[in-house]
Amino acid sequence: MRFKALLLDLDGTLLDTAPDMVGALNRLLIAEGKPETDYAEASKYVSRGAAALVNHGFGLSPEDDDFERLRLAFLDTYEQHLCIDTKPYEGMMEVLEWCESNNIHWGIVTNKPDHLAKPILDKLELTERSSVNVGGTTLNVVKPHPGPLLHCTTLLFLAPSDCLYVGDDERDIQAGRAAGMDTAVANWGYIAEGSNPEDWQSNYICNKPEGLLRLVKELSASN
Repeated sequence: MRFKALLLDLDGTLLDTAPDMVGALNRLLIAEGKPETDYAEASKYVSRGAAALVNHGFGLSPEDDDFERLRLAFLDTYEQHLCIDTKPYEGMMEVLEWCESNNIHWGIVTNKPDHLAKPILDKLELTERSSVNVGGTTLNVVKPHPGPLLHCTTLLFLAPSDCLYVGDDERDIQAGRAAGMDTAVANWGYIAEGSNPEDWQSNYICNKPEGLLRLVKELSASN
């Protein structure tokens, strides 16, 4: 692998967004006359987005009559409380700083809609630092489709084999593998109940951001 770019999922990988996303779910539950959900349980579904959180909080599936109304209401509530307690995971800023100091591109590939992802990155002053940002509405496909990752390689003028993609959901690893990239599991993120990252066929599993920093240093040294 000729390591030239580190591409990151957003929720559960670069940023701990669960406080604001679960907070939005609980606001909606209260508004609908329902009891609040348990934070630790709900946070496991954050990487799978609004639909998974509504399913968890309300016990509804997409085919149920009220599901889409609640999904849109969740997104509206979340947008109003977008970046209150969201912050980078401890150790991730060191990863970004090391990449910037060593001529390694870093960027974001997330399924979070662009109108939600961009304000968060703007507020955390990460937008201008990153080499590329691809959100869930940038293209007409999302992960596990490899399209968003391949779009990044086009923008960066790199081959997929030049990139490492890191995420905390099996869809991230599926997308990276389909794109021809090396992949790493962010095992500190929102690993869904019953999921076993060892079964995802990633190249690497990093238990903490410090482990990811060691990995990118090793990959860079092998260039």
